[in-house]
Parts: sequence; C-alpha cells; structure tokens
Amino acid sequence: MMMNRVATPVVLGAALLLAATSTAATVLVSDEFEADSSASYLVVDEINGASGDGTPDSVSTFAYDYITAGLPLAPNSTAGDTGGLFLAVNETADDEGAADHVTAFLNTPVTTPAYTVQVDMYMGVEAGASGSTEMATIGVGSDGTDFNSIFTPIAGVGQFVSITGEGGSSSDYRHYISGTPVNSGDMSYLNSEMTTQSTGDTYLSIFPEESSDFAGSPGNQWATVTISVNPNRVLYSINGTPIIMAPSTAVSGLVGLGYNDPFSSVGPHFVVYDNLTVTEVPEPSTLLLGALGMVGLASLRLRRNG
Repeated sequence: MMMNRVATPVVLGAALLLAATSTAATVLVSDEFEADSSASYLVVDEINGASGDGTPDSVSTFAYDYITAGLPLAPNSTAGDTGGLFLAVNETADDEGAADHVTAFLNTPVTTPAYTVQVDMYMGVEAGASGSTEMATIGVGSDGTDFNSIFTPIAGVGQFVSITGEGGSSSDYRHYISGTPVNSGDMSYLNSEMTTQSTGDTYLSIFPEESSDFAGSPGNQWATVTISVNPNRVLYSINGTPIIMAPSTAVSGLVGLGYNDPFSSVGPHFVVYDNLTVTEVPEPSTLLLGALGMVGLASLRLRRNG
C-alpha cells in the first residue's frame, strides 16, 4: 500500500537551512582598489562641495600602492594585494590655512532596507602627534552634494561616523545623523560604555595601549569599520566591537569614505581605505517566507513520491 508521507522534522530543518543558504547576503559592491576605480566614485571637496570655499588642498589617489609606501597588508586583503584609496587634506599651506575636506562617494545609491558596509581603514599619524583633529569619515545615505564633515563646517547628508587617528581632540569619536552631530550624552544613540573620548573603556579594548601607538585610537594600524543597517537601527562597529547604535533614518543613498581637517593645521597625516564591500542582507521576513516555501516544496515532493 502506498503511504502518504509528510515532511519530518529532519526535512523541515534541512529546508530551513537550504532556504537560509539560498537567500544568503548579496554583495552589491566589492572594491579592493587594486585598479583605478575612480569612475565609480564622486569625489566631493572644497571646490565642488556645497559648503566648500573653492580652495582645496586635498589629495585622492585610487589604486594607491600602500605596500610600497611602507604600510602593512590590510586585514581583509590577500598576499600580493597592494592597492587602496589614499586621502589627505591640508597637504600644503597654499590654501591660506583653511579647513579642508574630501569625501569619495560610491556613485550608485543603496536603497535596500537592510545592508552592511565594511571597509579596512589605516590612519597614518606622525609619531608623537596629538590634537591634529584630522578625521576619517565613513557613512551612508548621502546625496553627494556635499562632503561629510562633523564641524567647521557641519556638512553632509545621511549618517556617518568621524574618527581621529591619535586622540587628543575634544571628541575623538563623533556621530552625525540627519544634519546634526549627535550629543555624546544621548545614550539612546550610544552604547552604555560609549564616550566620545579615546580614553573610554570600549576604545581601549579595541586599541589597547600595549599594541597601539595611540591607546584608544586607530593611528598607524589597520582597523575594520562596519556599518550594519536594518529597518530598526544602524550599528557602527570597529574590529567587531559595537561603538554606536542609531535609529535607521537617512540611510538610503550613497556610501561615503572621507577625510577632513576642520582647522588650518598642515601635517603629514592621511587615511588609506581598502576592501570596501556593500552587502544586501535578507530581512528576517524574507528568510521565513523562503523557508516556508522550501518546506512546502519538500512536503509536496514527498507526497508525490511516497
């Protein structure tokens, strides 16, 4: 007698696993900067930025050979890789000591509701430096009309985090959302151990004194910065450690990698970015629907073949 079979727990589990696998994250952008990818970016500086003063003194170099320049290999690179995106500001005193800003925006908007941005970052800092206030910026949701800057001027659209390389600023870690720098005391935005100073426990755990040129800061070493976006929140992490959590507003648009100096200082500081990836993450509801579909398919096949 033919038996009418139904999906067993084992089949259900396999279907769920297969559904999760088949709806895995999709890489939207992957740039290792080994070749000149400048055509994929909109570089906004003091000349073409809405808040610019028309006198730029910045440098942006794609496929920059940082290995020849003496930097170690980025953590997400493989042996033989050499290229990165080099950004520097206030390289000379020719722009009369003005503030200087530059941001390279991916020219393809990200509109998916859930995604991650990950990039390796090396902030080069002069030995013994303190208080240069040159900052790396990494963000989402821009429209590309202005560079990202946390102050002098406050500029940009969307969200971004701004980080000094050597500490010594009045705020070494800053967050910008919807046109306003977020107050460090607003704990609805920041985790319980978060301060804006590199002396905070969270940052000292990421960049401990015994292995860092500047305790609590990423100067002269590689760090991996991740921005995870979903419909409920935006989470910023460094080397896998969360540092900032914010509401998921102003996150649809362009991804930006930047560098700025809000003061007139001239110095040999810079940032190199490498291994930028933008990945679409399936929403839990999408995974569930996919899993249910696989369960139904498995059950139907068992009934037909039983």
